[in-house]
Amino acid sequence: MSESAQETVRRDRRVELIAAIMLSIATVVTAWSAYQATRWSGDQAESYTEASATRTESVRSSTEANRQVLIDVDTFLNWLDAQQAGDRGLADDIHARMREEFLPAFNAWLATAPPETIPDGTPFEFPEYRLAAEEKAKLLETKASKLFADGNESNQVSDDFVLAAVLFASVLFFSGLAGTFDSLRAQVFLLILGVVMLAVGTAIVLTLPQNVGF
Repeated sequence: MSESAQETVRRDRRVELIAAIMLSIATVVTAWSAYQATRWSGDQAESYTEASATRTESVRSSTEANRQVLIDVDTFLNWLDAQQAGDRGLADDIHARMREEFLPAFNAWLATAPPETIPDGTPFEFPEYRLAAEEKAKLLETKASKLFADGNESNQVSDDFVLAAVLFASVLFFSGLAGTFDSLRAQVFLLILGVVMLAVGTAIVLTLPQNVGF
């Protein structure tokens, strides 16, 4: 073989070696990216499901709190009617039947005026009026919002891994195509494109959180 032909063979072998290395790296990282995208997609679905269930519990607790408020308002109005009518026995009986959560606010409201008189305003304006169901609903709503945000974050991570997989697929394409050209310029150009795609994809993968399932 002539020296020129030998140089061409050596050049082609170098190109094939570089392409083989890039193909090997891209294949491994593509599989890892696909695995990570699947893992994060599962986390997203789990977070969304839990957020939906938590929000349902929040709505249930909020509905219970609203029902309790209606009971307290109705009880208070009945007491007020009995008190204004001068029926002390009925007023005391209604007072004894008030819900435990309502009593602290009601008693604090009564303490703002002399005995046997009706204070201004209502007990519902006092800080002592607190409903456990309402507080639970707020906590559950906060938790649901956090879970939904976690789901959105997992979805974004999954999309980023899919993008990385697409870039690595481009590396496979350019690396495989480089060996089919005889022109050194075309080979170098395709290899450079492959290296750029590989570098960008690797940078994306390295900056993303990894989920190994443990």
